Amino acid sequence: MGLFTKKPKKPEYDAADCEVKKKRLREIFNEAVKDGDTYEVMYAYMSTTKFERGFVIDTNTTSFFYYIVGFRQSDFDLVLVQIDAAMQEHTEPFYFDMDNIENVSYDPKIHQLCFKYKKGSKDYGELLNIGGTSSKTIYGPKNIHQPDEIEKMLNFAEAFRAKLERV
Repeated sequence: MGLFTKKPKKPEYDAADCEVKKKRLREIFNEAVKDGDTYEVMYAYMSTTKFERGFVIDTNTTSFFYYIVGFRQSDFDLVLVQIDAAMQEHTEPFYFDMDNIENVSYDPKIHQLCFKYKKGSKDYGELLNIGGTSSKTIYGPKNIHQPDEIEKMLNFAEAFRAKLERV
């Protein structure tokens, strides 16, 4: 037995619970967004880390934000609806200003999709982690397996990037 004989296990999912969660995501999105049925939806999350140096001890705090991402390829519309970890409450929808997007990139190793804003914008961009979650996830909703939704989102991002290159 060598150091590399144990390969990481693939995430485990409960298929029935996964379908229930996907239906719940759709219900919340349709409740929050007018014409919600015209969008493809998927789960994503973002995290931020804040480091503070203290006199005695340093602290490092990570915050997680959970979203339903709605996207429509016909007019390149992109909407985020923030949800809580229990998927019970949601915020008002946040519509991306797609005219203010300069670049789109994807890192397949960490399943992170980046929409980078143009210079002069108040924010750098949006980093969406779109990998889904397993049944053993510690933070956020569990059992969200979405390979088809990820493929559709990446097709959307690729088409939008091609549109940016034409302009």
